[in-house]
Amino acid sequence: MTYIAKPKLHHPALRTNKIGYTRRDYEGAISTLCAGCGHDSISAAIVQACFNLDIEPHKVAKLSGIGCSSKAPTYFLGGSHGFNTVHGRMPSVLTGANLANRACRATAIRLRLALASSHTACGAA
Repeated sequence: MTYIAKPKLHHPALRTNKIGYTRRDYEGAISTLCAGCGHDSISAAIVQACFNLDIEPHKVAKLSGIGCSSKAPTYFLGGSHGFNTVHGRMPSVLTGANLANRACRATAIRLRLALASSHTACGAA
């Protein structure tokens, strides 16, 4: 497990998307998960997708269950909202979050036996 924080500084010539964010702005904390679980690949794909789609990080709600997936909200979209639910209730909480705030994009993460899936239920951007 690492407690080393990512440096806040980045190169001024980094590419930005249409809303002025760099890919680094979409990253979260340094991962503490096992290198072989594949979770970091899923997190990197979500970061890249949000960067390419010009989604503002603060307009995203990340939800997870318990277990390894409970760490997921920490590793991507550092400026977004994260919430850990109790076992088996994440889809219900995701639906409620989407109904409560249609302007916020809700993303749910779950991991089982080193398999990861991401389901996005989005309101208006």
